[in-house]
Amino acid sequence: MELEDILKLESASEQIEQLKKRATTAPKVEELLRDWNPLKHDVMDTEKRPDGKKLKKEEWVSSDGVTHAAEYEVDPVNRIPLAIEQDQVNTHTAFTVGNDPLLNCEPSTTEEKELFDIIKRIGKRNKLRYMNKKIVRSWLSEQEVAEYWYVVKDDSFWTKLMAKVKSVVGMKTAPSVKLKSVIWSPFRGDVLYPLFDAHGDMVAFSREYKIEDDKGNSITKFMTITSTHVRTWVQSSGWEVDLANTFAHKLPKLPVIYSYRAESLCRNIKPIRERLEKLISNYADCIDYNFFPRVVVEGDMKGRPTKEKDVIQMENGGKVFYLTWNQTPESAKFEFEFLMERAYSITSSPRLSIENLQGLGQVPSGSAFKFLFMGILLAVDNHAEVIGEHIQRRYNFLTAAVGAINTAYKSASETLDIEAELVPFTIDNMAERIKNAVDAHTGGVASRKTGVILAGLVDDYEAELKMIAEEVDAPKEVETKTETTEK
Repeated sequence: MELEDILKLESASEQIEQLKKRATTAPKVEELLRDWNPLKHDVMDTEKRPDGKKLKKEEWVSSDGVTHAAEYEVDPVNRIPLAIEQDQVNTHTAFTVGNDPLLNCEPSTTEEKELFDIIKRIGKRNKLRYMNKKIVRSWLSEQEVAEYWYVVKDDSFWTKLMAKVKSVVGMKTAPSVKLKSVIWSPFRGDVLYPLFDAHGDMVAFSREYKIEDDKGNSITKFMTITSTHVRTWVQSSGWEVDLANTFAHKLPKLPVIYSYRAESLCRNIKPIRERLEKLISNYADCIDYNFFPRVVVEGDMKGRPTKEKDVIQMENGGKVFYLTWNQTPESAKFEFEFLMERAYSITSSPRLSIENLQGLGQVPSGSAFKFLFMGILLAVDNHAEVIGEHIQRRYNFLTAAVGAINTAYKSASETLDIEAELVPFTIDNMAERIKNAVDAHTGGVASRKTGVILAGLVDDYEAELKMIAEEVDAPKEVETKTETTEK
């Protein structure tokens, strides 16, 4: 059903029922949360891994001839969870957006340059560098995540901007609002419902969530965001419109950027992780039971050893010896290492522990790092199909939103083109990078401008080129004029 038809339905319940119909499979949040939180793994469940019993007192017969049953107490088993999912997701997150995305933009007018600076300032104010990590982490572990932009009243942002950017065209008075953002995802208590049209474009986005009132009562709300309005309903006896949170957002586009994946990053390693937890927990129980040697007495023992007298006297040729555990658990060690390696290779995740990194010897740099971590870098390239598009849509929205908030940049917002590019984390070898840039320029395969960009030493390469021209080219002109005068 089309969005227009849904919003024309008579009752709020019918509208919400249609808005909840999604084209993709909803994530199984409880299952994903159990996988993500090590304390919720099966190895920690006392029903799936019950504790043992330890004999506290043997069966005995009292003086009156009554037999008393043996007494037992709980003997806790070892429970060792492994946070493999968290480790791998955090590693992929760091490699994907550990470096800020590169914003490729070539403003052609003063208005475009100022608009580009404003968008970068909005990014710093909203701490987009950290938001990128939260988004990627949620997308990998929770399967879906949404980024919502909204306006709040604030005079300081534009006032400070006008003080720094003195040539703001047509902006006589500062707007009284600024852009802010928030992340929605299943682990944060949000139930997300994207609505797509027949062409696959998202035309509305809904979110169901709970809040607590002043008395501690839980209240369920349902919010739907379209390209023009934010509509909110509250559930009491039925669904009722929440007028205080229903309004026209006055932004030029749907202010929600949404990303989805069919399954979590670590979905396929769950059986391996469960086997590893069982293996290492059972092995810990085995060590507890067999580590300390046991005294074996053969024959009759005369008296008992004490702290003051540790001599054991035997009668009738008795013997005393220790029973020790001499078996080497090579099979358990082999299985653990094999399964652990397999768990990380399935998701192309490097094991970045100190022990593993020590085996590399000298820290790799430049091209060597890329070859060594090729698996994770290829995985990041696959992540870019979704995350790169997510970040690109964000900057497309911000460009249009700033033009709508401040009409002085309306024209520039329609022509400014910002291309966002993910920059995977690598060990940066500055000397190698500069050498490649110089070789490309002197070898005749790249211009000076391209060489400066390849070197990556500065952000404003246009200003750098101008300084290079002043420092390198100008002295040559002076020298030429001097030689001409002498002649």
